[in-house]
Amino acid sequence: MNIVEKEADRFFNRLYRNGKTNTLENLKSHITSKLYDFNRNRDKLDFLKIIRQKSVDDRDEHMKKCNGCGYGEERNIGIFAIDQEIDDINRFYSFEPKSEDEFTSEQESELHNKLNDILNKLEQQGFGQQIIFDEIEDLKNHFKLGKKNWFQLLKGKVVDLTLKKVLNKTIVQEIYNQLSDGFEQVVKMIEQ
Repeated sequence: MNIVEKEADRFFNRLYRNGKTNTLENLKSHITSKLYDFNRNRDKLDFLKIIRQKSVDDRDEHMKKCNGCGYGEERNIGIFAIDQEIDDINRFYSFEPKSEDEFTSEQESELHNKLNDILNKLEQQGFGQQIIFDEIEDLKNHFKLGKKNWFQLLKGKVVDLTLKKVLNKTIVQEIYNQLSDGFEQVVKMIEQ
């Protein structure tokens, strides 16, 4: 368990048990104050998502045997306050991969060319479905995700195309192998 997770556990145990009436104003004040402990938006988002999930789980568990005591409403107010904070941070947050995970311009160009080659081969083999072209074109717009996340996105897209029976497993494996050539370290990290 990392520091953000530990802080979220401790905070959640105090959030609803402060002895005061848990109004929106009160809960929002506690959450906002706690967020000042984190400098990075990524940590704030992780923290908020943990306490949100704990609030939802706690509410759902209590509601299984509740007869209308107001407990669920209090959790709903807390979830609302948490969602507002998440939305507020997401307006200004943009993911930036670590420098070693960023694609170089040469790597982006190489992958862009490989994607074009794949599209041409698929078209020559008679795979003219728009969904294939849309998914592959979409990959060209996501290099800013970083290598690891981009290859996870790629993997998800090719698995989805296989499950939808748009492409067979052999072709999907060939696409994945062609794109991952030269990025073996990243692919190993994803598959662990």
